[in-house]
Amino acid sequence: MSEIKEFSVSTNGDRWLLDMSGGEAVILHMGNEPSGGHETKTPLADFLNERAGKPEHSALLQVLGQSQDEVEHQLGEDDAETSSHQIAMEYMRLGGRRLAKVDDNIVSTRTWEDEPAEATALWQAQVEPLDEKAQREVMLHLPSISER
Repeated sequence: MSEIKEFSVSTNGDRWLLDMSGGEAVILHMGNEPSGGHETKTPLADFLNERAGKPEHSALLQVLGQSQDEVEHQLGEDDAETSSHQIAMEYMRLGGRRLAKVDDNIVSTRTWEDEPAEATALWQAQVEPLDEKAQREVMLHLPSISER
């Protein structure tokens, strides 16, 4: 399977390709022949920020199968600790004993040991009120049953 995928061609012949072969996603722009056919590489996050509203931007989002907000959220996770990660780490720091169970893409938690009251209180106050998607994000940061 190729790790380079063309996602847009302009009316003047410029082409944009998504290149995943180097470990980091980059956008390869190949200029048309009359303009010299120059090639440039742009990191995915930079391309999404610089080309917003352009047809090639929309085409890339379709290839990625995500909205702009979803892509920005995922790219931002590398730069800053997410709130779901912060909650999970604080829960474990307090001695929380829940383990993540992922089965057929269904995420839940299991515990076989009593845990400190502080960890239980944090879970009840900060995780249980969250919607299902947000709870899942917290649970995915916990140690997995399969890791034990």
